[in-house]
Amino acid sequence: MTNNLWIIICSIVMFILQGGFTCYESGLVQSKNVISVAIENIFNLSVNILVFSLIGYGIMYSTIPFETEDFVFFFGQIMYACTSGTIFAAAMSERTKLYPLIVAAGIYSALIYPIMGRIVWGDIVNGTQSILNQMGFIDIAGASVVHLSASCVAIAGMSIVGKRKDATTRPSNYPLSVLGVMILWFGWFGFNGASIAVDDPRLPFAFINTILSGAAGTIGAAFVNKYFSMQNSYMLSCFDGALSGLVAITAVGAYCDPWSAGSIGLIAGILSHIVATQMHKTSLDDVVHIIPIHFVGSIVGLLSLPAFIIDDKLLASTRLMQAFAQGTGVIICIVWCFGSAYLMFIVLDKILGLRVFPEEEEKGLNIVEFDDIYTWETYLQKTSYELQIEKKNDLLMKQSELLAQTEKKEREKLARDLHDGVGQTLSAMKVILGMGQIQAKSGKTDAFIDTATKAAELADTSTKEMRNVLNNLRPEVLNQEGLKAGIKSLITNISSIDNLNCILEIDDPLPEFTETVELNIYRLIQECLTNVVKHANAAHVVINCSNSSTNGFYRFIVSDDGDGFDYNGENLGVGIPSMRDRVAMLNGHFEFNSSAGNGTVVIMEVPTNESITIE
Repeated sequence: MTNNLWIIICSIVMFILQGGFTCYESGLVQSKNVISVAIENIFNLSVNILVFSLIGYGIMYSTIPFETEDFVFFFGQIMYACTSGTIFAAAMSERTKLYPLIVAAGIYSALIYPIMGRIVWGDIVNGTQSILNQMGFIDIAGASVVHLSASCVAIAGMSIVGKRKDATTRPSNYPLSVLGVMILWFGWFGFNGASIAVDDPRLPFAFINTILSGAAGTIGAAFVNKYFSMQNSYMLSCFDGALSGLVAITAVGAYCDPWSAGSIGLIAGILSHIVATQMHKTSLDDVVHIIPIHFVGSIVGLLSLPAFIIDDKLLASTRLMQAFAQGTGVIICIVWCFGSAYLMFIVLDKILGLRVFPEEEEKGLNIVEFDDIYTWETYLQKTSYELQIEKKNDLLMKQSELLAQTEKKEREKLARDLHDGVGQTLSAMKVILGMGQIQAKSGKTDAFIDTATKAAELADTSTKEMRNVLNNLRPEVLNQEGLKAGIKSLITNISSIDNLNCILEIDDPLPEFTETVELNIYRLIQECLTNVVKHANAAHVVINCSNSSTNGFYRFIVSDDGDGFDYNGENLGVGIPSMRDRVAMLNGHFEFNSSAGNGTVVIMEVPTNESITIE
């Protein structure tokens, strides 16, 4: 009587797993599908209960339903079947029709699950052993029958129904999923507790092993995430780790020591995270991570069992033979469950069609299946807001990177200006002062006076060069009046040079570039004009600013009638390559044309603010 009461209590605790699954899955899908997932869970639960009670239990234990003498055992087996039957449908969420999933749940509870249970556990009611029983295969609380079976069915279903239209969407409610994990963790005490008699001295280990394995799985997954994959997705890692650790310990249950339970959970947690991070490379779209949790966790538990189970619970002659039995059981489970489920889903797809239409998937199954307009409107508002935030974040990142690259270019220009201007002048002054020192010692007064005069002139030149460099760090005219005024100031300075006529042709208004982009454009035009003054011997230079024929770009053309040079045969120095790099930094287009005696044309197309991207 006491043992019957214990099984009933554990089975009732197991029922709360259904609430955990609903919370966990609803939190991981998009808000436009949460109602669909929740209702799907209660439909699946109801179908699993009825079909397993009417058909599945009889196939599993060769007993006419509702004529069994042990209704306590019957009740417990219903809870195990319902737990397994709830798992696989979640992996196919957000793009699968409700009716085919309900039919699949019925077929699973009637045939796939009970046949797998009979293969693993044999006919416990009538005392008949299966082939795996005879080999010594051990599965204390359903790692293979409940979890590996359901995950194999999930893999088959995902492979048939295909990926979601957008498999990178954000979950609707992480805290709800956390609550789901906690509820599932609590339900697992009933899951593992029901597998051991109330008078068994190892009963306490069913609970301590459960809690240790789940905790170790959490830490293992989080550790790998932090120090190896570094994805910062701690929430999903913790979910995967905790639940895979709980799945893994169901294989051995109470029949290992606590340190072994922690080790099993740790291994399961680590592997679950590794598998989860590699899922995007496959064709499987696992919405709620059934594969990292149930597939990985069950296999870890079943295959590690020979190393950790206590000696007096080994069923094979040696631990090596036990490992062989466990491996054989895993293979049989995968072959039967995946093979039969794959055939089932192919038939269902042909008859009922598994997948909703693309426009229905876009709207969400809440409104498609349950006419829930409110959550559809809420989803649209939320999605629009999230897209705006994401767009602004992307723009901010691009502008930050552009600013960093611009600062680098400015430092390079400052170094070049200091070297070419101030540095060379100071070097010359150093030589002249050395000559003056020699002249002074030799008494050549007149020569010394001339040398000192030249030194003073060079000092004055160095001061002016230094001021020019400092004033040019961020031209004040750009800060106060903008790019157009900055270009005009450059033209004013160039026009003051004798025999050089500078003309500005501009299409008003200029695009509203950011300050960073304006500074880069200013530098590019400044570099062009500097090259004209230093090297071209030109009489005329024209700056043309106009919209480009390329959509989203603005064009700046600087042309002169100077000497020009053979572009392909000349050493370009640092000027032109620096300009090309700066335009590329803006993700623009750069073109340089020059030939001896025919002047030079520089064409620079720069994206407007909306078009700028950093590569």
